[in-house]
Amino acid sequence: MTSPHRSCAGPARQALVPPPAASGGSPAAVEELVFDPDRASSLLADVYSPNRLHVLGPRAAFRMRWRRDALGSMLLSTLSFDAEVELQQQAPQSFYLVSTQLRGQAQVDAGHCGGSGGAGLVMVDSATCGVVKRFSADSQRLHVRLSRDEVAGTCAQLLGRPLPRPPEFEPLMPAGSGAARRWLALTRLLTDCAEAPPPPPLAPRLHRQLVELAVLTLLTEHRHTYSDGLASPVPPPAPRHVRRAEEFMRAHAAEPLTLAEVAQAAGVSLRTLSAGFQACHGCSPMRWLRALRLDGARADLAAGDGSVAAVALRWGFGHFGRFAATYARQFGQSPSQTLRGR
Repeated sequence: MTSPHRSCAGPARQALVPPPAASGGSPAAVEELVFDPDRASSLLADVYSPNRLHVLGPRAAFRMRWRRDALGSMLLSTLSFDAEVELQQQAPQSFYLVSTQLRGQAQVDAGHCGGSGGAGLVMVDSATCGVVKRFSADSQRLHVRLSRDEVAGTCAQLLGRPLPRPPEFEPLMPAGSGAARRWLALTRLLTDCAEAPPPPPLAPRLHRQLVELAVLTLLTEHRHTYSDGLASPVPPPAPRHVRRAEEFMRAHAAEPLTLAEVAQAAGVSLRTLSAGFQACHGCSPMRWLRALRLDGARADLAAGDGSVAAVALRWGFGHFGRFAATYARQFGQSPSQTLRGR
């Protein structure tokens, strides 16, 4: 294999090829044929993330063929280069990119983990992690780009709590696993939708359903930093007045709430509220609120979001000594230890 080099000599040749009007493809589809690696790198950066594209063979063979279809907030695309290349990608920050190898070979190096494979290999680029990929000349991939906010928001809804940081996924789905098979089935559904789009009045609703399906499939099938939490048993539904009280306390966790205020928001008496929390959680409403505040403070400290004093005040703890003692009993370390160990 030849040594990698950045090809930039020679005139740039680029053809923009609109999809045929009679093809029946997505009305938002864009097709591009690009001959210059530098121009290709720039176009990829506009849609994905900053990168360095190295051609590992004859420059004359390079041709980037790229089709993109917008399915609501999700972007579906196929990409090939007709030459062996290495692509060094920065962390995308605002999205996740799931790439399925359609043909040829791919190698992936995500720093802490890597691998290689042919058709059927599924690669997941997390929003906060850079990656280096190498593709054979005959390689072609199908990309699914998903919004980081949608993925993180759905994960938080599934867990029933806010996330201190977006999920980070393992860079490869195990070949032949159930997760890989179900993701491949999903890509066939997405491709069918792009090639035979629904009538315009139905498209927004269908696209929202497809985006939700893709996000849920990724979160529930592939390993990430919150997988253990999602796998934990789901408690039985709480009485409605308990759920109303929980929602009120989450929305006002940093405020100096009283039990009477919580009961008023839930629409029940103090006794009924206390009995409901004891039955559902084995504790009083105010103890539940304290645990909620401690969890929020711990997440902020682990993320380095302010000093110990600032975090304590943010979550309604006005007495720093009592906060530190309660925190240590709950988590087995002091607030400053959590802050330093982030």
